Amino acid sequence: MTGGADYRCGDVQTILGPMRLTVGALAELAERLDAPSPSDLAERMRTLTPQASRILQRALLRPCGQQDAVNDIDDKDIAAFVPAAATCVVTALERSG
Repeated sequence: MTGGADYRCGDVQTILGPMRLTVGALAELAERLDAPSPSDLAERMRTLTPQASRILQRALLRPCGQQDAVNDIDDKDIAAFVPAAATCVVTALERSG
């Protein structure tokens, strides 16, 4: 991936665009997945439905201006991006520790 205005070190590149975990993305995930605590959010992340996977993808793509890319792909393709989303979350959390 080439560096650009939207790319930052630690972003995870997917065919939909770069994903980034931000505090805003975490807040959006907690709210939209009805997860009032970190342990609740972790549990929701372990059992993602196709709808929850779309929420996850949009939250991680939004800081990079790519959230609308999720609109045009099917559930099978969304499921294929979950490992990249997990990598994005783990990478961001490792960097913050």
